[in-house]
Amino acid sequence: MKKIILTCLVFSILFSGCNILDEDPKTVLPPDGYYNTKTGIETLINACYARLRSFTASTTNLLQLTEQGTDIFEAGIDGDVNFDTYNISLTAGQITNVWEDCYIGINACNNVTYFIDQVPNMSDSEKKEREAEARFLRAYMYYHLVMQFGDVHLSLEPTIGVQTEANRTPVNQIFDEVIYSDLRYAVENLPVKQTDYGRIDVYGAKFFLSYVLLSDERSGKPQFEEAARLATSVINESQYTLQAKRAMVFDREYDMNNEIIWSLQFSEDESLREDGNQTHLYFIPKYDANIPGMTRVIEYGRPYARFKPTQFMSELYDASIDSRYEAYWRDTWYAVMATDKLAIGDTAFYLPKKAWGKDLIDSKNYMVYNPESSESLGVNYQTVNNRIFLQLKKFEDPKRPTVNEARGTRDWICFRVAEAYLLAGEAYYRDGNMDDAVKYINTLRRNCAIEGKEKEMEISASDLSIDFILDERARELCGEGKRWYDLKRLGKLIERTDLYNTKAHGNMKPFHELRPIPQSQIDRCTNVYPQNPQW
Repeated sequence: MKKIILTCLVFSILFSGCNILDEDPKTVLPPDGYYNTKTGIETLINACYARLRSFTASTTNLLQLTEQGTDIFEAGIDGDVNFDTYNISLTAGQITNVWEDCYIGINACNNVTYFIDQVPNMSDSEKKEREAEARFLRAYMYYHLVMQFGDVHLSLEPTIGVQTEANRTPVNQIFDEVIYSDLRYAVENLPVKQTDYGRIDVYGAKFFLSYVLLSDERSGKPQFEEAARLATSVINESQYTLQAKRAMVFDREYDMNNEIIWSLQFSEDESLREDGNQTHLYFIPKYDANIPGMTRVIEYGRPYARFKPTQFMSELYDASIDSRYEAYWRDTWYAVMATDKLAIGDTAFYLPKKAWGKDLIDSKNYMVYNPESSESLGVNYQTVNNRIFLQLKKFEDPKRPTVNEARGTRDWICFRVAEAYLLAGEAYYRDGNMDDAVKYINTLRRNCAIEGKEKEMEISASDLSIDFILDERARELCGEGKRWYDLKRLGKLIERTDLYNTKAHGNMKPFHELRPIPQSQIDRCTNVYPQNPQW
């Protein structure tokens, strides 16, 4: 299967909505008649995909809106604590950039749906397939917008010229007229398997439709049954399968493994890389700062220390039976240079899951950082803090040519089969079908077990609850841009963030379940574009 690197080219100025441009963009607009050609349509489709890279993996924008300020991640020393305290500025770049990137991508999708019928040298089946891709991507971007901002501007036609007015369409209308309509069209018209790796196929569309049905507050038994059917179709009918070991899912050598349903590609070709995948930077502690035996190396990464796991996140795993703790997290660092006490390769510092006492710590020639909730042992003893914390290993990129290279080349995983099992389990649970809920969740948990511990990883129906489902999603999907949505759609955002995120504690109010509309959007409009309440 060919891997396709979809580039954005000239379409970054195609921002649907209320966007007043000061510059004259004539030099970057395509020539008349370009869009109603096969080449023009293919280029537009590529632009739809490429836009997703800029707010998912090339910046911290989406991660700060989906992982930080939740029960499982808070700001590290280099992070923006305002996303923990929910004291978010109306001009925050993360808010503005996600808004604008989504609408740029939506407008490219709108151009595809508008022009594709005019293309003379494409078969009907080709047109339907390409339109299905565009409509899937449009639904995906509108989902991000409505979950983050609530009622937002709705446009299903290309923006031509400067637009100075925008609307706020109700969330349910956007779900019904765009998200569901587009996803069902995608399910009906996408192929079972794409020739070009990185394009969405029918199982990716089924996966996301299942997730959307589980996100809609109006959903009941019929919708839960449909969500279960869609997720189990991905599991039972597709070419996608669980990897034999959890560590294999994020192995840098296997970016195209069979568990991945859909991912965004980043090229090793420097001319195509743009800003690259930078997530390898963000979950790394300051391991290179004043710790004997340590200095910055490619293996351990360039430490931006943006996202620190909460104490709750680190306690979620039973490391004696669950392989995901070792597969997904780093708690031990080995010396990369010799000292008077350490040889290269000796343990340099360690973060135990349970606090060690003074005698055990004093018996070691390396540094020990007890859990942050531990009782202080004195000034000479360390605890986890916003500088030193567990490192999420999922996004490490040891193929970077130099230690300070920020532009990573590994793919960003959007959907994978492990989550399909979680969706199926959740859908069956919410439908009241406990037997099938347990069946699908246990299949995943056995796959995650340390060898020989499969039975200990199994749960029973009495273990199931919304909180258990959220715990299991955290254990499997931590750091993958899902958490804020999961907490919100399951009605637990404020409760669990207030309980487990020390910086957020006492700050969250009901209006924080929506982000502020970017001030730049309001300022652009000649009509009144209302701000979200209390922002």
